[in-house]
Amino acid sequence: MEVLPLEQQIQLAKLIDDYKGIAAFRRAKRKLNYMQFDYAVVNDLTLFMIEPDFSFEALEQRIDVILAALPAIKRIFAQPFIHLREHNVILPIESVRVVNNNTLNHIAVHSEMWSDIKDGQIMPAKLLSKTYEDTYGIYENLVFCNVVDSVLSFARSNMRFLKEMIYTTQTIEFNLLERVNHLNYFLALGKIHIGYSQNYAEHYDAAVRCLNKLQFIYNTIVPRLKRPVYKKNKYRHDNIKLHKTNILSMHKEYRRIYKLGLYFARNKAAAPDVAHKDLAELIKNYYYFCQALCIFAAGHFNFVCNVTRAFDMSAFSLDFAFKKWSLKLERITVGDWRALSITVKKNKQYKIVLIPSLFNDNAELLQKIKKGVKADEYVVCTPYDDCEDGALIGITSIESFRRVQQMLLRAMIYADTARDECPFCNGKLTVNAELSTADNPVYECAACRTQIYSSHCPEADVPYYYTKIEGLAAWHEGNDEQWLEKRKDESKMYFRNITAIDDDFNPICPHCGKKH
Repeated sequence: MEVLPLEQQIQLAKLIDDYKGIAAFRRAKRKLNYMQFDYAVVNDLTLFMIEPDFSFEALEQRIDVILAALPAIKRIFAQPFIHLREHNVILPIESVRVVNNNTLNHIAVHSEMWSDIKDGQIMPAKLLSKTYEDTYGIYENLVFCNVVDSVLSFARSNMRFLKEMIYTTQTIEFNLLERVNHLNYFLALGKIHIGYSQNYAEHYDAAVRCLNKLQFIYNTIVPRLKRPVYKKNKYRHDNIKLHKTNILSMHKEYRRIYKLGLYFARNKAAAPDVAHKDLAELIKNYYYFCQALCIFAAGHFNFVCNVTRAFDMSAFSLDFAFKKWSLKLERITVGDWRALSITVKKNKQYKIVLIPSLFNDNAELLQKIKKGVKADEYVVCTPYDDCEDGALIGITSIESFRRVQQMLLRAMIYADTARDECPFCNGKLTVNAELSTADNPVYECAACRTQIYSSHCPEADVPYYYTKIEGLAAWHEGNDEQWLEKRKDESKMYFRNITAIDDDFNPICPHCGKKH
């Protein structure tokens, strides 16, 4: 197994720990029926978690250590120690500022630099002079820049976690009078969130307080990164050995930086031992998590199954039904890779293959699955927020089950040609005469306000469908990091859009990625 960067090793070690419970559940409950599965979600099977052993007290102590050193960081950015480096240069006479004995000696023996001799006097064209350059690359400044990087890395990683926690807390606020979420949404949310609500309430204030402090540190340092002491030391060794020099021991500001560097060195995370067998077990556990999440999502999206019929979590196949729709979830294997087949039938069949993956580059895997299994759609899912092409399905994202339900809704719409029943609720679909055209009727449900539109991609020359919610107003903040903004964009239509949308809820074509 190749040696991964420390950050990736820590991330993998955390994922291994997060999904260990899935393996324990799979071993204990190899065969069970849906009623037992639903009971297990509340009691034994964890489909959502958030850092159970996280210490806000320890985090705040580390933040306060940084805050104590922040004034010293600001002063060094403004007035760092520098060395003046002296250079001998030959300059045109009009540019010369410093003249000394070396200048006179040099011009006396270099006649090629004379322009003329007049009345026995030399008229020089160029002279030897000295220039002085501010050198920021002294050892103490390199230590300072590395400490600044450590502070920013610490701030970014913890801000990400805290924002995730605060966003999740806001997401689970109940509003039982709304008509935009699915009827079973709050029931599902309660089941996967049980046991954490008290923990959230207890730590929410601490999370907000820590986030505000980290944001202050981050906003203080980032605008100063353009200062010469940091900018001119951009290319440096990351692991400079820390030892006390005269400046680091005697100068007040630099002494603060030295102590902060020692503090980070003592609290540095050790490289975890991630073995090949652990990674193989993680890939298996992540697949079983996705499988369990699909069962849970389908069972809380109107679909029902035979609640007493046992199914095998390993050799998996399960049938659901809702009105005239049928749904089949089953495991498929291509080579040594496991994936999930989601097949919906009504007037016709629509098949989605969900491919759980822990890797960033999935092009080769995707081609392999496409060759082995025919489907209408292939979706790669990962537990990482920064996945470009795919779906975020992870144990630390409470909205993961809604992303699966979004896929189910899309499959239900594509499998339906009659357009008589609403796939989102138990309502009736009718044609909206005002929005419809002769070629493209728009179907609307009066109960849940779902609107189903049809369109055509001119580049791929294929039809596609998209959904809207009647009367829903657009909103866009645009003040957050890209990952959080993406999360909020997903929630704009409460996961009822079956295509990507822009800031104004306009659909983006799934074939060419453009608006038509």
